Formats: sequence, C-alpha cells, structure tokens
Amino acid sequence: MEAVAALRQYWWGLTLCLARGGTARSLRARVSSPHTRVHLYSLALHLSLWQTPHYRSQTFRDDLAKNLRNVALPATGLRLSLVAASRALAYPFVFVLVPLLCLGGALLRWWSDGESLAAAFAQLLLAPTDWFSFWRVNCVLSSYHALRAGSEGYEMEDKLTFLEACERFGLPCSPWLKVPQIVCKHRNEEGGLGYSVFSNAVCGGDWIIQKALQNAPEIARLLPADAPLSTLRLVTSSRGALSSARDACAADVRVLSACWRAGRAGAMTDHSSLLFDVDLESGQIRRGTSNAHWYMLGIRNALRCPWRSEGHTHSVHPDHGGVITGEYIPNMSEIRALVLRAHLMLCPAVPLVGWDVALTTEGVFLLEGNLSCNFFRASFDHAAYFDFVDEVFQRLDTIKSESEVPRGRVGALPCSTRQRLASVG
Repeated sequence: MEAVAALRQYWWGLTLCLARGGTARSLRARVSSPHTRVHLYSLALHLSLWQTPHYRSQTFRDDLAKNLRNVALPATGLRLSLVAASRALAYPFVFVLVPLLCLGGALLRWWSDGESLAAAFAQLLLAPTDWFSFWRVNCVLSSYHALRAGSEGYEMEDKLTFLEACERFGLPCSPWLKVPQIVCKHRNEEGGLGYSVFSNAVCGGDWIIQKALQNAPEIARLLPADAPLSTLRLVTSSRGALSSARDACAADVRVLSACWRAGRAGAMTDHSSLLFDVDLESGQIRRGTSNAHWYMLGIRNALRCPWRSEGHTHSVHPDHGGVITGEYIPNMSEIRALVLRAHLMLCPAVPLVGWDVALTTEGVFLLEGNLSCNFFRASFDHAAYFDFVDEVFQRLDTIKSESEVPRGRVGALPCSTRQRLASVG
C-alpha cells in the first residue's frame, strides 16, 4: 500500500502542478514534505517551461537538450538529451518511465541491501537524493527565477562578462590574455595543415584565451603528476533572490557545501575526477565518491556501467595510491569569504551559484560562477536547502500571479535575453 500511495501522490502532485493555476503554494497545502514539494514542482516546471525563454538559450527546452547531451541514463548508454527532443517524449518519461526506473532502483536495493521494497520505491520517487536530482532542481530553479524575477546577475553565465566583472570588483580570477588573436600551428605540419586561429572574446571573438594554471604544491602533492588543475566547487545561496539585488546584504548569503574534484591521471580537466567532500570550517577532506556512471554513453559503456551511485568509499587516489582523506585544503576561511563576497557583488539576486575555485602556484582564483550548479555529491543541510528552494518557488509564483513581470521588466535581464524575449513575443 505504501508504494501505491507514493505513486498516487506522484501522479496527483504532477497533475496539480501542471493544471491551469497550479502553483508551489497549492502543492504546499497538500504535501507536508518540502523535499517532495520541491521535487514534484520542479519536475512539473520542466514540462511547463518547455518553450519559455531561457537566460542562456533560445528556450528552456534548448538549454535542457544542451545541458544533457553528455549525460547518460545509467546502465543504458542513452543520452538524457533524447528526452528533450519533444514534449511527446518528455511527458511519458516523467509520468511513466521515472516511476519504472524508481521501481528498478527499489528492487536493486531490496535485493542487495535488504531494504523494504515499498519504502525504497517511495523514497526514490518522492524524495530522491542522487547527484542528478539535485542538479536538476538547481537548473530549473535558476531558469524559473531568471524568467519570472530577472536579474543582471544572470549575465555572469557569460564567461567573459564574469571575468570582467571580477576584475572590476577586485575579485581574484584566472588571468586572461587580451590580444585580438592567437595562432596555433603544429610543429611538423605543412601545406596549410595543423594551423588554427582563435579570435579573442574581448575583441568580439568566441574564445577566452588563457594560459594554463598549475596546482599549488599543497594540492599537487595529493595528485598524480599528470593530473589536471583540480578545483574546489563551493555552492552559495542568497536570500536576495526573495526580494531584489538592492535589498541583499552579507547576512543573506551563505555557503552550503564544498567539494574537491581530484583530477584523474592524464585527464585534460577535472571533469574526470573523484569527488571528495570537504568540511566547510576546517577544510579537512573527507571520503570521496564518483559520478562517472552518469557520463558513460554508448552501448559498450552501458555493459560495464553500475546501475546506481557508489557511496563515499574512496580515501586514496586510485591512480597513484596517495591518501587524500584526512588531508586539508589550505586557507579554507579565506576561500569561503571569497565566494561569499563574489555572490554578494556579482549576482546577489541569483538564488544559487556554484563557484569553481583553483588553488594555484600563482594564488587562489575564481574560475567560473555556475548559475545552474551542481553540488557534486558534497554534503549539505538538506532541510535548509529544500526550505529555501520551496520559498523561492513560492515567491516566483507570486510574481507570476500578480503579473509583476510585464514586458517593461525585461530590462533587468542580460541584453541577449531581452532580445530572445522580444523575438518569442
């Protein structure tokens, strides 16, 4: 009966949210758990926002397709971006396939761990805690907030705008070159081959040109010699999202989590890494895990892909055997202060930002601010997070119902977004 009740609540909640006039507040009156409310409402928003403008793409659907093009449904090898091909695929995926996948996960937990099948199914369906579910909620939160409330802070999604803003506010960011163009050519090619020209974004081109940074000695000693720059991901929240940028103050911004991505040997970036939880106060590195099975595309990878996420079981780096758990990220208090200051200065009205911070031989730098951010399986206060997201959703529904986003309000969004809104009409 518990499983049937969970399925009924899932279908009923989605239907209520998608019905005309369905809001986060109407769901709140019937669902007591903030976690479940946020989960169901954000799933419904994926469907209802489908053709609405997006702050970095033409539509929400377009951004969803781009965001998921390198993400696989675990153990299938199938790109999740296939779901974004059309609403005709998205609706049955959400209403039918998601419950079936949750049933499969519950069966696996019952078989391998002896859990109650009904309880596992209800938890996976109504209150998931996997890496992808948190990312999905964060992405739809930023999309809905940008659409309804608007904020100049969403300009930070453009990497050049971000770097220039950091420079303007005196925030340490990764250095970049300002020459109009660079030429790269292979040392042994000829006949016009092996020759590339990159036009700098500062002169209207598409590329940000930077020299490669090296891990600080305190970081490098924990990694294989050929590991990439391995960064911290800190996620911050701002209650400025509940009012306006002008009202935000230092007390409104807080750090939710920290994860250190320990890059793999020979990798170009730390996208290929182990994810180590980091204590926010002391900087001590806890045990690590991986989300690699979410990126195993293709049939060949599907055959060797695990069905579910592994726990935080890693204490050493698998490529060279060095012990990582128990070590410390240096200057953690200064790093926390840096990301808090960056959120308050650059995008105080944006609800969540994931900051990529590099500890290098040249100092500590902000690399990027990610507005559709990922916790990368770091630990954080789930109750406080879901309460905050629930509150933001309700605020945005109020803005929508009060028609506080007429066309004249669009000026708060980036120029490219204003143009997209005008073109969509």
